[in-house]
Amino acid sequence: MRKAVVITGATDGIGRALAISLAKDYDLVLCGRSEEKMQRLLQELNGRCVYHECFDITDDRKRHEFCKAAMAKLGHIDILINNAGANTKKDRITDIDLNDLRYMFELNCVSYLGTIQEFYPMMKEQGYGLIVNILSSCCLFHSPMAGSYTASKKAMEGISRILLKEVKSENIGVCNVYPGGVDTNFRVVPNHSYLKPETVAVMVKACIENEEGCVHDIVLRPFIEDNIG
Repeated sequence: MRKAVVITGATDGIGRALAISLAKDYDLVLCGRSEEKMQRLLQELNGRCVYHECFDITDDRKRHEFCKAAMAKLGHIDILINNAGANTKKDRITDIDLNDLRYMFELNCVSYLGTIQEFYPMMKEQGYGLIVNILSSCCLFHSPMAGSYTASKKAMEGISRILLKEVKSENIGVCNVYPGGVDTNFRVVPNHSYLKPETVAVMVKACIENEEGCVHDIVLRPFIEDNIG
């Protein structure tokens, strides 16, 4: 039986690259915000997507309905890739708008946890699962003007590391992915010296296909970046 993979934020960047990379060998469940981008992706996948929806991942009700429908459609969910996220506003710490901070926590942390809580009971019952959380190298290096984004990603990192210990005995793996700069629409100005989304997808696919133990951390940065250590 083919494994079922859920990818959030699948319509662009790393999520899109993952969907294309995994489509041949896995049953895909995809969600994203843009219906237009989703339709373009589905055309490229040529029918190799079992279920999809477009909605704002921070909407608790819609997220719950999506997860419930996905489980009903496939009957099993083996791999969850929490990828949806963004850095919506950059400011000095002293100038952060608290509403911007709250939204980034909802997007980069709370929605991840909400999706995990939806699929965890099924993974536990079936005796297998893998949860991949796409974080950021900002968790490892603290950049000025990225306070809200860093705080939200580091909060999810803390949750993910504790989750790893809590579900290990249930044969559920947890992997944190820390990409450096990636050349996607996430950025207003393209930077072709950054990592390609496909490069990140290759590493995540290798983690998924590892059958002995679990890869807990993936850190990859473009050579252009100096934020090491």
